[in-house]
Amino acid sequence: MPISVSTDPIRPAERTAYWTEAICRSFASVETKPLGSAVVSGHFEFVEIGGAKLVRFDSSPQCYTRDARLVNMAGSDEFMFDFQRRGRSSIVQAGNESTIEPGYGVLYDARRPFEDRLFGPEQRVELLIATVPASSLLRSVPEAERLCAKPIPLSGTIARAIAALVRDAISVPDAAARQNEPDIVAYLSAILRLAAGASHELSRPGLFRLIDTYLRANIATIRPAPALAAEFGISERTFHRIFADRATTFERHVLHLRVELFKDLLRQASLASVPIARLAHQCGFADAAHATRTFKDRFGATPRDFRASPPTG
Repeated sequence: MPISVSTDPIRPAERTAYWTEAICRSFASVETKPLGSAVVSGHFEFVEIGGAKLVRFDSSPQCYTRDARLVNMAGSDEFMFDFQRRGRSSIVQAGNESTIEPGYGVLYDARRPFEDRLFGPEQRVELLIATVPASSLLRSVPEAERLCAKPIPLSGTIARAIAALVRDAISVPDAAARQNEPDIVAYLSAILRLAAGASHELSRPGLFRLIDTYLRANIATIRPAPALAAEFGISERTFHRIFADRATTFERHVLHLRVELFKDLLRQASLASVPIARLAHQCGFADAAHATRTFKDRFGATPRDFRASPPTG
């Protein structure tokens, strides 16, 4: 179960101390300092997956610092990577200083001092943070240290899919539901290699997870296989082999995702008044008739009858 922390129930005068202690206890030894006059506020959800720590983090404008004293105390042997989602970050490490905007990420070495100033519009900043063992990342990307405190573009399909995968991994409610946990080091390594102008070097299983994440996020507007293969930097033959490894095809997998989403939407009470044809369109079906045939073949009932029936289990 993810650890969830919020300053909301804490009295304003006690929030800085509470927030600092919660961050240090959960995932990073840092000092915090408010920026500006806004009352300190923050929330984070934290989960450990394998040797990685993943955090969805948002806060009022603050400065987060790890100096030499804290480095020695923490004994950290990790790299951290921020996916900037809202607001901006100003990161300083080893003589490098960069401002990170949404659509970019940044790598920094937790074994060395750093300063990270978070600020932005509406007094709110949001990040996804991935912390991984330094030894693992350096084995995969020996030049990682040279990429620290520099903007890393996240606009490509692979980088955006990795960010979505990290976000989804944090939101999974319990460890039992996380089967075949993602290799976060491999995915961060792919982002860094692409930023350095190299190939991502992801395995077919690793690519399947990313492609699946992408398809789920774009279910209504999925592009043909040749275009997607190009987006993921692989040949069309390799693209189809990724699905063949799982005894399926790209087309069957897409249809499976669509009909499962259609089923979920039909069960949502908040969507009870939304026409079935509109829900079918949201799932990427060409028309309601195709959606109905597919749904009945899969579940043995029409969408209308399924929606009207009481939930089971």
